[in-house]
Amino acid sequence: MATDPLYDEARLREIIELDLLAPDVDPLLADIAAQAAERLGLPVSLISVVLDEALHVAGFHGPDGLWLDETRGHPVEWSFCATSVRTRDAFVVENAEVHPEHQTNPLVTQDGVRCYAGVPMISSRGYVLGNLCVVGLEQRDFSEADVTVLRDLAAEAVRRIEQRRTAD
Repeated sequence: MATDPLYDEARLREIIELDLLAPDVDPLLADIAAQAAERLGLPVSLISVVLDEALHVAGFHGPDGLWLDETRGHPVEWSFCATSVRTRDAFVVENAEVHPEHQTNPLVTQDGVRCYAGVPMISSRGYVLGNLCVVGLEQRDFSEADVTVLRDLAAEAVRRIEQRRTAD
């Protein structure tokens, strides 16, 4: 039986070595999240660090007062982003209300999430650190061009993250 990538010790060590939970990471990445939201025309975008038990928000763009900006995370069980950590590929949900994995997710039933598109952020050492994703409150179709925009911005986020490692 294959081990769940969320629990891969080498992946978690990479997250620790890159110090992705540090407060200086958000200012470094928030503009990338803002670009993703703007370019895809959605209200919320985040750069997540997916841990074994929780999702941590390392870069955020969205309306003031949104609880996710205040808490900076949620349980990994609620995480759409965990799918990309497991698959190493983009994950798109056009209508979360009918998606078999997420239709009962509190982010959908209580917060009104209806669409999601995310791509993995993969370090130069090959570890999936988390995701760059966009979230909307209305169902929506995502094109391959939308996913390409996210992939390009995710690559820029990883470049910035890894620059911090070499600067130390």
